[in-house]
Amino acid sequence: MSSSLLELQNLYERYVKWVAGNPSALGDVELTIKWLSYFVAGKINNSSAVSELVYSLSNLLVFFNDRIIEKAHKKVFDNTRTLDRRLKVFLTTLDYCEVFIELSAHKIWGTRGRWFFIVVIQVVKCICRLILTLYCPSTKMVTNPPIPALNRKTVREPNPHANASFHDNLGGETSGIVLKRSGRVMRKVNCSPSLMSRSWKLPSVDDGQNFYANQPALYGGKQVKSAELIYIFKPLVHLACMKRFGTKSWTSYLVALALDSASLRLYYKNREVLSKDQRVELSRRCVAMLLYLLRSPFYDRYTREKIALLLNGIGNNVPLTGSIARLILSYIPHWQETYFYMWST
Repeated sequence: MSSSLLELQNLYERYVKWVAGNPSALGDVELTIKWLSYFVAGKINNSSAVSELVYSLSNLLVFFNDRIIEKAHKKVFDNTRTLDRRLKVFLTTLDYCEVFIELSAHKIWGTRGRWFFIVVIQVVKCICRLILTLYCPSTKMVTNPPIPALNRKTVREPNPHANASFHDNLGGETSGIVLKRSGRVMRKVNCSPSLMSRSWKLPSVDDGQNFYANQPALYGGKQVKSAELIYIFKPLVHLACMKRFGTKSWTSYLVALALDSASLRLYYKNREVLSKDQRVELSRRCVAMLLYLLRSPFYDRYTREKIALLLNGIGNNVPLTGSIARLILSYIPHWQETYFYMWST
């Protein structure tokens, strides 16, 4: 037994070493696994749950490998508290697995089991987001996912001579700072290396905030906090409306649309206090509003026929697209029922 554990430990250590040394090549393997989930769908029995399992595992694999890479390159520059970090890890994992949990619950316990797990997941996510928003000062706008994918292009082996020109006459201090709102790297005033020694690259920064594509900035304001609270509570309000008025009721649909619109309006009224990365998240939420075109009852009454006419027109008039259009048409009902929830944004 001990020899088996030792062998597994050695295998894990070799895997960690390979991942840390090949961050770019690793992406090809991860992408292949993710695409496998699309090919599995419709090919075997219970393909929806199986394909979602493969897709969830591929996302978790990327997330796990990112943590290995950041640890190996000592790039853990999240200045938040331990509770903040743990909640973000938990929420990111839950985001990647929630659809698979719902499908599995429906397969095992039926419709009632599926809705029970939906409610539990959304309550847990709401509590975690509230803690992050109200009690963690570094997180005022929870992104989706809370921990973004690592930008592996920035991962390089350390080069002791790369930033030598920025440390001239500074006693080893860094020569740049990152502005909180814009995220732009600026040279310090007291940094004045000679023109001959300058490399004209971006100044170095101690906290490594450019390593992640998304770093939260501090901001305040009651309206901004209200906008985030509306966004956080919207899934629970929508679920309550579905319980009261039905799963495909116009009342539930319009209440969710009104809450999303109110949250976005409050954010845009105070857009100047948001950081660059928070504005990116705000833009993502605006684009996500297009999903309302694919949600019931609007989809059932208006969008479904329009999409069918468009795909049939493309398949009948554009060469070599007929089979693709028919395949998409066959998958749309499943996608609409499985992914386009009011609480998915």
